[in-house]
Amino acid sequence: MTGKGSVGNWKTWPAGLPKGLFLLGLLLLCGCGLKARTLKESSLSFNRALSEALSEQLLLNLVRLRYGEPPVFLQVTSISTQYGFSGEASVGTDIEEAYPDTYHLGLGFSYALRPTFTFAPLQGKEFARRLLSPIPVEHVVLLLNSGWRADRVLRLCVQRLNHLENAPTASGPTPTEAPRFRKFLQAVSLLEKLREAGKIQFSFAQEKGRLLPVLKVAPEARKLPTLQTVRNLLGLPPAERYYLLGPGTALGSSGIRLETRSLIGVLFYLSNGIEVPEEDLSSGKLPLTRNPDGSPFSWAEVLGDIFRIKTSRSLPEGALIAVRHRGFWFYISDRDFSTKSTFILLGQLFALEASREGGPAPLLTLPIGK
Repeated sequence: MTGKGSVGNWKTWPAGLPKGLFLLGLLLLCGCGLKARTLKESSLSFNRALSEALSEQLLLNLVRLRYGEPPVFLQVTSISTQYGFSGEASVGTDIEEAYPDTYHLGLGFSYALRPTFTFAPLQGKEFARRLLSPIPVEHVVLLLNSGWRADRVLRLCVQRLNHLENAPTASGPTPTEAPRFRKFLQAVSLLEKLREAGKIQFSFAQEKGRLLPVLKVAPEARKLPTLQTVRNLLGLPPAERYYLLGPGTALGSSGIRLETRSLIGVLFYLSNGIEVPEEDLSSGKLPLTRNPDGSPFSWAEVLGDIFRIKTSRSLPEGALIAVRHRGFWFYISDRDFSTKSTFILLGQLFALEASREGGPAPLLTLPIGK
């Protein structure tokens, strides 16, 4: 039964069943069934609404950063709903010669949902610290072991591998000079090929009583040309079993130094994947990155294969997520699987780095009636 409905006419009353009891049973069955369905549908609707709200907030903050505006982050502290339920019933009798004892029954039900989300801003010293602090190398390895491509994780989270730069100037507001990134992309692409082939593994190893992040190398991979190229790019000696991974220079020449971005640095970095309107660029509303010869630099060279936010004057068709800002729609195409994957990874990274506030989780309250 849907929100409103009715049960038709019966030409004959069930033999031996009291009319009042029959009516009461129908009312109870319909009412209970509707309440159960309302509970299920409202909880699923809230799930979808919350997912859309958080995704749109994240996309809007990327757009704000690209325009040089401060981001605003909100968290849901509670979710609740109330619903009104009403029903009516009518009984009538028709006296006809063919059917001298004919009864008809009418039932009607209606309900209304009133959902409520309570938001609170993410702010304070602790949130600012997590937003600005470098991502721990252990968290990078955690993401690398959760099924994500190595090159996608490293491109988002790391701005230097040893001496190889991954657009470190993009970890803040859009730079005016073209960044360095090509050798880094080459190295992480080769690392992903080795990982996919099972020749390397990002993991942890016991050393001197501590559990340390490492890059394990399979014995049969040590003489592979691909691994030799990676070693040459990173300036690494041959490894017996693994290379230590860490943030500092104390690793020595046999370790791989990962200089990670902060969470806000990741957001700034990805904001350069937004295809901003040409008129906003020409009017000077946004900074323009230039090559050494003065020509405009295209950020698609850095991010085009993993993250691309499109722009439209009107509400776009086929958009997975869309937000309106400064008279334009900024959106992720539902057909752009690579951008969708990166956006999911960004959401997981945000949850991992920024949401560890120690407060209570949001409570979902769905009354089911008496």
